[in-house]
Amino acid sequence: MNAFEKSKWIWPVADAKADEYAEFYEVVDFYGREAELYISSDSNYTVYVNGSLAAFGQYADFPYSKVYDKIDISRYMRQGKNVVAFRVWYYGIDTTSTYYPGKAGLIYSIISDGVTAAVSSAKTMSRLSPTFVPYKCKGITMQLGLSFEYDSKRADAWMLGEADDRYPFGSSTEIDISCVMRPRTCLRTEFGETHKGREITGKGNTPTSPHGRIFDLGCEAVGFICLRFATESEAPVTVAFGEHLADGHVRQKVGGRDFSFVYHPTRGEINYYMNAFRRFGCRYIELISDEPLTDVEVSLRSVVYPVTDLDSPESLTAIEQKIYDACVYTLKCCMHEHYEDCPWREQALYTMDSRNQMLAGYYAFGERLFPKANLELIAEDNRPDGLLSICYPIKRDFAIPSFSLHFVTECEEYLRYTADDGFIRRIYPKIAATLNTFIDRIDGSGLVKTFSGRDMWNFYEWEDGLDGSLYGVLKEESKEDYDLALNTLLSYAISRMISINERLGLDTDSLKATKSALNTAIHGYFYRPDAALYETRKDSAHFAKLTNALCILAGVADGNLAVQIADRLTTDEALIDASLSMRAFLYDALIEVDRVKYSAYILSDIERIYAPMLKTGNNTVWETELGEADFDSAGSLCHGWSSIPIYYYNLLK
Repeated sequence: MNAFEKSKWIWPVADAKADEYAEFYEVVDFYGREAELYISSDSNYTVYVNGSLAAFGQYADFPYSKVYDKIDISRYMRQGKNVVAFRVWYYGIDTTSTYYPGKAGLIYSIISDGVTAAVSSAKTMSRLSPTFVPYKCKGITMQLGLSFEYDSKRADAWMLGEADDRYPFGSSTEIDISCVMRPRTCLRTEFGETHKGREITGKGNTPTSPHGRIFDLGCEAVGFICLRFATESEAPVTVAFGEHLADGHVRQKVGGRDFSFVYHPTRGEINYYMNAFRRFGCRYIELISDEPLTDVEVSLRSVVYPVTDLDSPESLTAIEQKIYDACVYTLKCCMHEHYEDCPWREQALYTMDSRNQMLAGYYAFGERLFPKANLELIAEDNRPDGLLSICYPIKRDFAIPSFSLHFVTECEEYLRYTADDGFIRRIYPKIAATLNTFIDRIDGSGLVKTFSGRDMWNFYEWEDGLDGSLYGVLKEESKEDYDLALNTLLSYAISRMISINERLGLDTDSLKATKSALNTAIHGYFYRPDAALYETRKDSAHFAKLTNALCILAGVADGNLAVQIADRLTTDEALIDASLSMRAFLYDALIEVDRVKYSAYILSDIERIYAPMLKTGNNTVWETELGEADFDSAGSLCHGWSSIPIYYYNLLK
């Protein structure tokens, strides 16, 4: 059955603009037992049945491959006439890391007991929303996307089919959208617990406005902010959110970022508000107001991806259990439509981050649909140069080349943990093409050079000499050069591709020959006999734990040399350390050399890094060891890539 056979893509107007909101409603006769809604939109939707919120959250997708949801709305329907209302927010801009712009549109059908009861068409009643202030295109961060501004004074009962005459509905415009339609692969997000804010007063908690109020949710949480308050003024209230109070208040503006939205209240009555479009990740919420607010309540209704926790290893110590639990909770905070690097600042899907998250998730939840959906979305990226984009879905012409190689790794690990041969066969052409983009760049030296251009960031990790000098990249083009990190990651990815081919019964001879020749070239070019280590670049005297660990994992360094390097990785303080995100490769290299010998070191190292985070009162693990102070005061205190101890506790305990 094609649920959209009679449905049309619609919008209130033909010429939608960026940051525009549309509202639709349909009167549906219902005398059956079951009602199913099929729906897709660009960019995000909420659904109300007889005034009650029934569904929310368009899956992040590409305009050429749209995801639709099948939603059981039976419990919201009553016998007789029902009003099914839709509100859609069209982002329409290509400057974010979480959205690929398409045409504004909504498509739906309602099936009642197997019979089509309603479809989107020109007859659907629609209007541009009077309550949301449109076209401001005010960003929160470059990665996260747009904020919003809401005017409660213009609200009416449109969700019940009773619109104010000042804001009339009319017929819809059919929109010409051509795309593949596919069902959501993973489950839909749902509501979790509500975190009620406790107002903070006292020394150090200083609001940024005369009548400002600061609220502590008690822990990091991700979801929709809920407001309740009264005021005798119509002065706008700015709502700021954040993960810390390092300055005594919520740090609304960090660099060019603005962690806030604006609410215009109705005076003389209790204002209630929750926006089911924009998820916020935070612990603290500050109301910034120039006028008094009374009867104030602030909370956050968490939005979660439904998973069941698996048991942790029984032999964990008390502090290890605390670290494990914090990592699991962090992982949950960073999984919604797909894995997210962090809920506060970005909510973006990266291959490197998601590799760590998937590996931890296999042990934390044993869930298989979610990582599959991630890989499926990544595989639909369509950069013409063969690399993968920096995030998914995204249209920005910007890439981290090394992250394309992590895609091969996470695909091989997915196959290993799920035995889902059919899915990997389906996306195999994308995996192979991505790897071949690098193999085809191997030149006469036997090595591959880094990528050049303003749209390339040769990043490996957040350590000097390996971070790709991000801020320099934004000012000038990155240059081609031979570096150890890219070449060892390529060799490592070829190993993973060999494993995939062996599993699928495909030829491996060519890949093995390529890897052998590459490893020989890597050793000849980057090995420094006088240091008994591999240097990051020729004659650089830059020796890093990450790159030398990769030499072990890629098989460039083997035998006694691997043993010697492993010892240096744990004892030589002169080596450039591996940052939090990349310690997985360090630990893997040590396990590769001698699991028994280095297990205690790995477990102790995890405790050394993670215990201080939890002593600060956080229930999540950080992006880096510096916490909020890193990245010019924009460090994340809830970062999915740091949940990797889940994997090592299960492996080593």
